[in-house]
Amino acid sequence: MAKDQQGLSLTGAPASAEAFDRAVADYYGLTGDPVGKLKAAVGSDPAFVLGGVATGGLYMIGGFRGDHPEVTGALGAARAAIGGASARERLHLSAVEAWAAGRMFEAAAVWEQILVDCPTDALALRFVHDAYFLLGLSSSLRDSVARVLPAWDTKNPLTSFVLGQYAFGLEETGELGRAEEVGREAFARNPADAWAVHALAHVLETDCRHAEGIAFLKASRPSWNGAHFMAGHNGWHLALYLIEEGRFDEVLADYDRFVAPKLADDATLDRIDASALLWRLELAGVDVGARWGPVAERWMAHVDDHVLAFNDLHLALAAARSGDADNVVRLRRSLDDYERFGVGDNREITVAVGRRLIDGAIAFAERDYSAAIEAILPLRDQAIRIGGSHAQRDILAQTLIAAAERSGQSGLARELLAERVAIRPTARVRSAYERAGGVTAAT
Repeated sequence: MAKDQQGLSLTGAPASAEAFDRAVADYYGLTGDPVGKLKAAVGSDPAFVLGGVATGGLYMIGGFRGDHPEVTGALGAARAAIGGASARERLHLSAVEAWAAGRMFEAAAVWEQILVDCPTDALALRFVHDAYFLLGLSSSLRDSVARVLPAWDTKNPLTSFVLGQYAFGLEETGELGRAEEVGREAFARNPADAWAVHALAHVLETDCRHAEGIAFLKASRPSWNGAHFMAGHNGWHLALYLIEEGRFDEVLADYDRFVAPKLADDATLDRIDASALLWRLELAGVDVGARWGPVAERWMAHVDDHVLAFNDLHLALAAARSGDADNVVRLRRSLDDYERFGVGDNREITVAVGRRLIDGAIAFAERDYSAAIEAILPLRDQAIRIGGSHAQRDILAQTLIAAAERSGQSGLARELLAERVAIRPTARVRSAYERAGGVTAAT
């Protein structure tokens, strides 16, 4: 039996183990074509169980539905070869099958089970990290790495990436100092680690160090720009800093240069970033012109996917701002059907939280600001359930403030801005607070 880079047994030929290692390295580095490598290996070695399992999992982490032909084909190949698989490989298959069926929490629990006995199982560690991110489970995002980190040798070529994962988990749980320390260690070991760069970008944004963030991302761009799965998203973080600094022309120029061309790739994260960026620009009073049209066109091709409520929220932003009223009608009809007939964890999250946040965003776009407040305000502490990061979900807080301002609810706007000044005391936030009649404490 072959073994992977971590010394774990792998059913299949030695060439398949080599392909698996290259694919996992691509997955951690967010580079290359891990799915292509795995599919080619399975094609020449049908016994390569983890090849099909990993392929199906990667497709779904990337935003594919569990019943997509690419997913079902990959898992079908894995099932056909499962007779010769190890207990660990069988657990991997059960985890990805659970994810495909919509049982995301169950999938995460199975990956954690694998890591108890095999703490250096790189596929399980990265899959569960992404699962916790998509589920908004910040503490688990941090602790899943903390539990296994002692088993990762400093000479292991993936260890720097594991540190980058840990840094992000620390940031999402508010441990900014430790997150920056670990993130800078990971970055020093490997400046091409786009996830470590991403963790540091979060730290600097949360800590309101926007000028430092701009300098860091611009200086490091030649390194992380090669990580095509994350290059656009790290560029999105750069845009957040620039918006806070009022440098809107730079944001629009970067959007046209880096974001708009990537929409053709039809990657879920690129569509999310495009929607979030245009919405934030409009909240800041910027005219984004006709840029919503292509974003909405890409999103509407996925109007019935309903993989994550977080994704559907960003679809709703584009649909509502597309200028085509039928897009909102189609989305609402699809969500109604999903609530009635859908199954799985995301369906439950959509019913409990996601749908009302989506309705609030649509109401805002339709200038019914009171309805937007009514939908979003009671659920803002539960919004973490839709997944994503604190920085990404901050779009809801910003929308709520704008709705209060535009609906003439000055008292609510003042309270929300006072709250924001306490955690994000930037010049832009302070100015908005003062315009709402707030008094900034002397420092």
